[in-house]
Amino acid sequence: MTNVISNISKRCWREDSVAIPRKRKFLLQEAFMGWFAGSSKIGVILLGMVLGANAHADGFEMVGASVDERMTYHRAVDAAVWAMPLMNFKFYRDALADAGVGPNDVGYFSQLQDWRFQTATPNNTTPYIMTYWSIEDGPVVVEMPPSEDGVGIFGTIMDAWQRPLDDVGAAGRDRGLGAKYLIVPPGYDGPLLQNALVYEQETNFGFAVLRPILPGGATAENLARATELTKKLRIYPLSEADSPSTNYVDLFGKLLEMTPKLDGSIYAQIHEMIGEETVLERDLAMMGLLSRIGIRRDQPFAPSDELQSMFDAAGPEALEYMIDQYHRVLNPFVFEGKRWSALVPNGSRETEWSYEYPAYYDYHARGALYYAIITSVKNYGSSTYYLDLAETPDGEWLDGSRNYKLTMPPDVPVRDFWAITTYDLETASYLRDLEPSSIDSTMTDVVANEDGSVDIFFGPTAPKGKESNWLPTDPERRFFLLARFYGPEPALLDSSFELNDIERVD
Repeated sequence: MTNVISNISKRCWREDSVAIPRKRKFLLQEAFMGWFAGSSKIGVILLGMVLGANAHADGFEMVGASVDERMTYHRAVDAAVWAMPLMNFKFYRDALADAGVGPNDVGYFSQLQDWRFQTATPNNTTPYIMTYWSIEDGPVVVEMPPSEDGVGIFGTIMDAWQRPLDDVGAAGRDRGLGAKYLIVPPGYDGPLLQNALVYEQETNFGFAVLRPILPGGATAENLARATELTKKLRIYPLSEADSPSTNYVDLFGKLLEMTPKLDGSIYAQIHEMIGEETVLERDLAMMGLLSRIGIRRDQPFAPSDELQSMFDAAGPEALEYMIDQYHRVLNPFVFEGKRWSALVPNGSRETEWSYEYPAYYDYHARGALYYAIITSVKNYGSSTYYLDLAETPDGEWLDGSRNYKLTMPPDVPVRDFWAITTYDLETASYLRDLEPSSIDSTMTDVVANEDGSVDIFFGPTAPKGKESNWLPTDPERRFFLLARFYGPEPALLDSSFELNDIERVD
C-alpha cells in the first residue's frame, strides 16, 4: 500500500506551484480503487478515510453543494477561462515592472534567455525584446528601426487582450525599412505624426513581443549587434515626439514570473485588471457574470471564506480545462493515428486571433489558446511551423518521472533547422531549474544515427552514453513538447512528411 501512495504522489504537483487538488483526489481515488479491487472491508474503510480527509482538505466540494453554490463555482471557472489572455498581459506587465521595465521602456535580453524566462512557450534560439504602454493619457508612438547588416527586428504589437494590431519590423508592415506606428484611442481626433502608420487600440494597455533576426545564429557577435539595434527601438508618448527618449533594461539573468498562477488568487488579479481596463462591448454579458461572483468595477473585492474556497477550487479547474481543450480537443491532429497536433485551434487565422465570429464569441477556444502562447501575429505566415505533443500514443500525459524516446526522422524538410523543446504542462513555460530545454539540428554535439535520424531522450536522468541527446524532466511535473521547423518545406505543411510518436523506454 505504501508503494501505491508513493507512486501516485509522483504524479501530483508541488505545493509551491499551480495546485490542482481535485485532480490529486481523482488520481488517488483511481489508484486506490484499482489496488483495493477484490480486497477486504478493511481496505474499503481505509479508502474512505483517505478520500474523506482529502475532501476536507480541498475545501469546496460539488457533492452536497446548493444550486446557487454550484452555479457560482461554474461561473468562476468560466471567468478564469475568459480572462486568460488579459491575465497573460497583466502578469507580463507586472513581471517587467518588477524587473525595472516601466511603461514605454524596452526590456531586452543581451544573451539567450533560460528557464528564468517564465512565459508561455518561449523559444531559446533568439533573444526576446519586450515593451508595453498605455494610451489612457494620449497616443503612443512605437518607432521601429530599419534592419542593419542583415540583422532586423520582428514581432507584433497587440492590445491587452492579445489581439494583434499589426506585425512590425523585418517580417511585418515596414518590411525592415523602419517605421513609426502611432497608437491612438477609439474616436481620436487630435494631432497625428507625419508619415506615421496609425492604429486604433480599443484597450488602455498594449504591448509587444519582439525578436531580432540573427542570420548565422546567436553568436556573440550577432547578439552584440542585436543589442545595438534594439537600443534604436523607441517607445514614447506622441506629446514627446519632438524630443523622444526611451529607457532600456537588460533582463538577462532575471527571474520573470510572467505565467498567470491559476489558483484561488487569480480572481483578485482579474478584479484588479478589470478596474484598469476599458470594458469592450463584447464583454458586457461577462461583466454580469463577474458581478455574480463578487468582481465589480470600482468596488472592493472582498470574497467571503466560502466564496474564496470556491475560487481555490475553480482556478485550478479552469487551468485543467484549458490544458485538456488545448492539447486534446481543439487543436487538430496533423498525422493520422498520431498524437502530434497543430499549434493553434481552428479559427485563429479566420478571426485574426480574436475568436470573434459574426454570430458568436468563442472565448473558450481563445482562453485555451492563450494558456499556451503569449503572443499573437497579424499575418500567420509560413516562415516557421510548429507542432505540439503532450501525450503518449495511448493517450497518457507525458510524465516527468518516466523515460521516453523520440526519433526525429532523417532529412527533415526544412531550409534552416528544426528544434524540440520541453515545457511544463501546467505553466506552458520552461521546466524550472532545468537545462537544457531544447535540442536542435544545428547542435554539433548531438549524435545522429547512421541513417541520419536523431534519437532524443527525455527523463529525470540521462541514459548512459546519451547525455548529448537528452532533455531533463522534473519527476514531479507533467510536460509537453513543441517541435519547431524554421523554413518549412511543402512536405511538412501538407503532412506528407510525418513525425514519429514518442515512446516509453522504462
